[in-house]
Amino acid sequence: MIEKIKNSYASYHLRKDASKVERVRKDPDIHKNASIGILYDATDKVTFEIVREFFRDLRSDQKNPVSLGYIDFKEVTFHPLARPENDYFFKDQVNWMKKPSGAVVENFIKEPFDILINLTLEDFFPIDYIAALSKAGLKIGRGNSAVAFCYDLSFQIDKEADIKSFAYTIIHYLSKINNERNQSTQRNRSSHYYSV
Repeated sequence: MIEKIKNSYASYHLRKDASKVERVRKDPDIHKNASIGILYDATDKVTFEIVREFFRDLRSDQKNPVSLGYIDFKEVTFHPLARPENDYFFKDQVNWMKKPSGAVVENFIKEPFDILINLTLEDFFPIDYIAALSKAGLKIGRGNSAVAFCYDLSFQIDKEADIKSFAYTIIHYLSKINNERNQSTQRNRSSHYYSV
């Protein structure tokens, strides 16, 4: 019962805070040098490795990725696979209301990325909080997320989907949208709201 009340309170305040976020909405060209923020749960080794591969692929394709992973350990134990080119926040940086804190989190939220991608496959409040408050120009995540209201491009994914297919599907559709836009001088739909 207490947990339910906490969740409702946290969700209410998140929506309220998210409504005050000022950002410049963008329709960035994925074929150009876009800055991309990636959010994910880095606790699981398999997920960690998949996102690291995705990060490297983006970088080798002349993108400018920055990742922020949540690690469900106290910072002192750290993650055996963590690398300095990526940022992390930890269990002891999340308060009793599930709100994350710390310089790394604040800097990520304030960074006006061209694109923000939330790669979580399930609702996870600390990461959803960061996505909702981010100043990124184009926000991408799951259509069935608790914070789907903050996304400009949302993906309905089935229960069998894995994080790798989700990540590369996003890039595929961004590329497809950019190609369609570049081939047509007239667009009949908003450049900021899609559901795939």
